[in-house]
Amino acid sequence: MLGRHGWILSAAISACLIGGAPETVSAQVASPYDCHPAAPFPCSTAEDEGLNPFVLETFMNDVAWWGEQQRIAGAELLVIKNRRIVWHQAIGWSDRERRIPLERNSIYRIRSMTKPFTGAAVLMLMEEGRLDLDDPVARYLPSFDNERSGAITIRELLTHGAGFEQTSFPAGYWEEPDLRTAVDLIGERGPPYPPGESYRYSDHNSAALGAIVAELTGAPAEEFIRARILDPLGLRDTHAYFAPDSSWAPRMNATYGTRSDGPLTRYWDPTQPQQTPWFRASGGLYSTVFDYARWLAVWMDLGAYEGGRLLEEATVREALARGYSPGYGMHWERFSAAGSTGIPRFGHSGSDGTSASAFPEEDAMVLYFTQSRGARLVWAEAMRRIPALVGLE
Repeated sequence: MLGRHGWILSAAISACLIGGAPETVSAQVASPYDCHPAAPFPCSTAEDEGLNPFVLETFMNDVAWWGEQQRIAGAELLVIKNRRIVWHQAIGWSDRERRIPLERNSIYRIRSMTKPFTGAAVLMLMEEGRLDLDDPVARYLPSFDNERSGAITIRELLTHGAGFEQTSFPAGYWEEPDLRTAVDLIGERGPPYPPGESYRYSDHNSAALGAIVAELTGAPAEEFIRARILDPLGLRDTHAYFAPDSSWAPRMNATYGTRSDGPLTRYWDPTQPQQTPWFRASGGLYSTVFDYARWLAVWMDLGAYEGGRLLEEATVREALARGYSPGYGMHWERFSAAGSTGIPRFGHSGSDGTSASAFPEEDAMVLYFTQSRGARLVWAEAMRRIPALVGLE
């Protein structure tokens, strides 16, 4: 076992990424046991919480190797066990071209990890009696009142059973002034498959849910998410809109991509405006590993948080139950059947290379954030090994 200082090997490998001697890098790559000043949970060690540090060290050494091979630009790993941080490390680049190292608790485009927030907003409106999950979407969005879309229910949007595919949005979608009016184009075109038959993951579902929130509240969906979710939970580093002059822009990571596991190239950086003109309910949030860990904890605690309750316990259990697919509930991914806690292992990933996983029975969380999309083999290998980081096979 490499022990408490095995992270030095990761730093040494990362020297190839940062272009200096290992001693230079070790000043930039913090020990995974160093407690970050903004940590949302107390800090401990893997050994003290019953985990094997060698498994964590090996994983991060491989992550550093993937960086050296230019499969990813950088990565941040946060592992929490018994509500204590046992490993927190960042390796590689925030912006490779500008030689900016990746910092812990920096801000990422979390893409589809936005979906659980949009789903929660709808569930909160359901608890308030402002909608029923089995209501037809057309009751709130008149553009769905046609032969193609009229039978779709809110529940089917939440569980990706509405018949939409993961295809491009309708022509003219991004030219509309806001999400609410753009979604009319989705309703008018309708899904290619009948609703209520099977699971088909689609951003169209999340966009329509965001439009329902906007229609019922009279404000953009992101305003409801900010006022009713982010602010009460203290998720101050989670944002719905980016501009280069945002106060948090210096903490924002560039984004990289590759096609067919080819060369990794930067396709966006924080000197540029965001790529869409308004909030994407399917994938428009920016966040950190710390904020998303707090978000997972609320769901592991069945809707409760310090100082209040976001959702009723029964609603949380229903949202995390199997939908049309054993791997998906109501805008949450499911990684197992329900265990002794009555809820499954759950979480979500984002297409720019971020992932968060909750293990309720083990009282553990793993957040693995990169800003590199498209390296499918490396991503699949990382996801395969996530359970082992908390002692599961």
